[in-house]
Amino acid sequence: MPVATSEENVISAVCKNKDFHLIIGESPDLFGAYADVFEFMRGYYLKHKAVPETLLVEQRFKEVALPETTAPTAFYLDELRNNFVTGRMQEIMLKASSAMKESSAPEVLEKMSTALAKLGRFTTNARDIDITNSEWAKEHLTRLKERSEANEGTPGISTGIKSIDAFYPSGLAGGHSVVFMGYTGRGKSMFADWIACKVHEQGYKPMIVSLEMSPEEQMERLYAMMSSGMFKISDLSRGDISMDDFDTFSKKKLDKAAPFVVVSSEGISEITPNVVQAKIDTHRPDVVILDYLQLMKDNAKTQAMTPRMLNLSSEIKRLAMSNNIPIISITAVTDEDGDKRDSPPVLSQISWSSGIEYDANLAIAVHRHDDSDLVEIVCRKNRHGGMFSFFFDVDFNAGIWEEKFEL
Repeated sequence: MPVATSEENVISAVCKNKDFHLIIGESPDLFGAYADVFEFMRGYYLKHKAVPETLLVEQRFKEVALPETTAPTAFYLDELRNNFVTGRMQEIMLKASSAMKESSAPEVLEKMSTALAKLGRFTTNARDIDITNSEWAKEHLTRLKERSEANEGTPGISTGIKSIDAFYPSGLAGGHSVVFMGYTGRGKSMFADWIACKVHEQGYKPMIVSLEMSPEEQMERLYAMMSSGMFKISDLSRGDISMDDFDTFSKKKLDKAAPFVVVSSEGISEITPNVVQAKIDTHRPDVVILDYLQLMKDNAKTQAMTPRMLNLSSEIKRLAMSNNIPIISITAVTDEDGDKRDSPPVLSQISWSSGIEYDANLAIAVHRHDDSDLVEIVCRKNRHGGMFSFFFDVDFNAGIWEEKFEL
């Protein structure tokens, strides 16, 4: 008697257990030669609100003989996904090996990474909870309390900025997607760097993925901020500092500190969420900052900006959730009223994608006012608390940000 395939086992189990809802969101590609059977069952389920009997499926598709199944449908579905992904990975690696004869290694690696990224949709699962399960809820709330008590009242990472932390009690928590938005040259990247420095002060490991600056330029900016005025960015960029002062600074701020990683696009053709994932695997950061989204590519390397940004937003959210870390994304905005840029932008101005707005746990507009060192911070979305707004008085060259409670 022939051994049943993974596709046959899933179809048979669904017919028997009447749980088509477990596979309704799957791609027909997963069922290979049985894709037409899956499509028939889905159409039947949507039209009649019922799962077809095994006999009906076998009568409709004469070449199909469904096996007897004894395990839950989820067991066979996991088996099918695993077999599908394993088979596709083998195909991809064989094609890559063959392509190496005609193409360069970086080119083959890039195509291979794109192909592997598309398999991600076959390995993700939705997670369900029953909120009436009070014992599970008590365990969850107890874990939150323990983390909060160990971390100055927040289960996540404090931003170190009083006006934000007061309204963002969760802190920068695992799975959070945070957005800093603003016009070009209005301080959003430097504000993200300041947050990274405040996170580092607490003993956490930040990682900045910079698509605008070289790693050396980024380092100089961060050193100015970390030195609390000892160094200016303009002096660091020329190496015009006292090395004795630098030794004093490094002993205090660097030598025994947590790592602080800067990733540059230099040497990498394009930065995608796959590349970011590889860097996360390498450095294991506590917080990731992406500067900035419009210079990134999605995993599929989509050319058109609107679908690219939509894909990128959901891919970054999955990065945050799958790695259980907060990710801060810096995004450009477009003018809503001609060239009028005299006030902080709103969510609808995020360039090319409303998906960024929808996926964000926290969205903040950063706006440096004309001809001043005054930076306005305005919360545009907060899933975890109230809205807030305040100002910083900033010495940009020295990297000093002073929180202002009154103007």
